[in-house]
Amino acid sequence: MAKGTVSQGEMIFMTIVAMLIPAVLLIGSLVYTAFYANGYTFFQKIVVVIIALILVGVAECILWIVWAGRKGLMGWPRRR
Repeated sequence: MAKGTVSQGEMIFMTIVAMLIPAVLLIGSLVYTAFYANGYTFFQKIVVVIIALILVGVAECILWIVWAGRKGLMGWPRRR
């Protein structure tokens, strides 16, 4: 493939992964706060969900930056 070209299969895979990351992290944090964080106050439970949202953002950024860097879409020099 030439620099900057992306196959349709790769884009479908990356889109699915990009949708699964937030779903898994948010569902996990909501289940944790609902069933396992009995000693936490309401505001502490909100902080747990906010931290999960931050982790979603970090995971999405890492996912797309690494993918774009490997494809040569970021303008970085490629090592051979």
